Amino acid sequence: MQSTAQPRHQRRIPLPWRLMGLLALAVIGTAIWLLLTHSEHEAVPIKSSEASHSAPSIPVTIEHARTTLSPQSLEVTGTVQSELQAAISSKVMARVQSVLVREGDHVRRGQALVLLDARDLEASIAQAGANLRAASVGYENARVAARMEASLSVARIAEAQSKIGQSSAALEAATAKLELVQAGPRPQERTQALLAVAQSKSNLTLAESNMKRMGFLFEGGAISAQQYEQVKSLYEVAKSQYEATQQGKSISDEGSRAEEIRASQQAVRQAQAAVQEANAGLKSAQASALQTEVRKQDIQGARAQIGQSQAGLQLAKVVRDYATLTAPFDGVITKRTADPGVMASPGVQLLTLEGGAQRLEAIVPESLLRFVHKGAAVPLSFDALRNRAPIGRVAEIAPQGDPGSHTFIVKIDIRPGSRAAAGMFGRARLTTGEEKRLLIPASALWEREGLHYVYVVDASRVARMRMITVGDAVGERVPVLSGLSEGDPIVAAGKERLTDGSAVNGGAR
Repeated sequence: MQSTAQPRHQRRIPLPWRLMGLLALAVIGTAIWLLLTHSEHEAVPIKSSEASHSAPSIPVTIEHARTTLSPQSLEVTGTVQSELQAAISSKVMARVQSVLVREGDHVRRGQALVLLDARDLEASIAQAGANLRAASVGYENARVAARMEASLSVARIAEAQSKIGQSSAALEAATAKLELVQAGPRPQERTQALLAVAQSKSNLTLAESNMKRMGFLFEGGAISAQQYEQVKSLYEVAKSQYEATQQGKSISDEGSRAEEIRASQQAVRQAQAAVQEANAGLKSAQASALQTEVRKQDIQGARAQIGQSQAGLQLAKVVRDYATLTAPFDGVITKRTADPGVMASPGVQLLTLEGGAQRLEAIVPESLLRFVHKGAAVPLSFDALRNRAPIGRVAEIAPQGDPGSHTFIVKIDIRPGSRAAAGMFGRARLTTGEEKRLLIPASALWEREGLHYVYVVDASRVARMRMITVGDAVGERVPVLSGLSEGDPIVAAGKERLTDGSAVNGGAR
């Protein structure tokens, strides 16, 4: 019996399966054809290339892409800040009387911004002025007292010296009298007393005889009563002198008594006490003269009090001036946080003033600091200011960086008129060296839907649209990162009238 089995490689695929496979291949082919057709329709402009061959050529300027050395740069970002910033606050606690500015106002240096209630400060000035006047009066009184003290001291010393002289003379007289009393009368004094008695007795006898003779004449009417009275008076005088000489002779004969000696001794002691008292008075007067030095110290103290009062008055005036808050520099009010009636406290911000040049405070990594130099020109750009790329100059480089991020603040002055405002986000491009790059003119580049294109002219003088990748512009030229090769001819000017496949004519520049 012959077997009907066939080898495995000779088995046939059933017809239904073959039909399904053919159908799948057809579907896949159709899908690929549709995708290719859709791509061609998107890439081809409105005019076809075949139609462009029949159209007249368009004059353009052609330039060949060239590789040149251009500056290599790196972009850093930062925020625009004003060169000068001041938080206006009060130095004293007082109620705000009026606020003279609003946000956005331009102010000049020294212009009044805020007025505070200064009534208590004015009272302090009045009190300080009164203290100054009182100190001036005290100074004048001290000077007058010093002059009076000096004059009195001179007078006291002169008086004390005079008393010493008088008491010394009195002591000498008392001592001499004591010595005389203690010695008693001398023989010459006794003889003199005896002679005085004899003489006075002779005068008395003569006067008595004259009186008797004149008495007879008066009784006889020979003389007047007046003449008799004169003679009688002479008799009485002679009698008194005789009695006095007798008493003097008696005292001389008797000598000094103990009472007289004690009296003379007491007089000497009193004179000695007077001398001691006079010496003590001189010492007291001399000691009083030292009071003038105290008066001088009083004058100096009064003068110092005047200086202190003057300083107090000046301080009160300065504090009074704190009631008027003024602008420290020209600028713009950017913030106002106070209104009339609120209580201003020291250190509490009332206004914010910004002025001076605008600066971009860029954050620069420490690895790029070696490329930053003070005074260097730096291209700037601001997202809020399109089509504006001012050139700034490095004004300051922070001496200390952030230890966490290892970055430094670089302040770049912005040219006036750039319209950059504080708070804006900005970019600065730092030159870090040179590199070879393929550059094309910016006029050759056009953009659509975020992609960049150029027209490349082929050997048949037809402009073909080509997508390229570009970097940041360097002046009026743009570096090409991909899509072009060195020497490729491109349309540098006149691209506005072209479409993909347009015939062109023109020379290179």
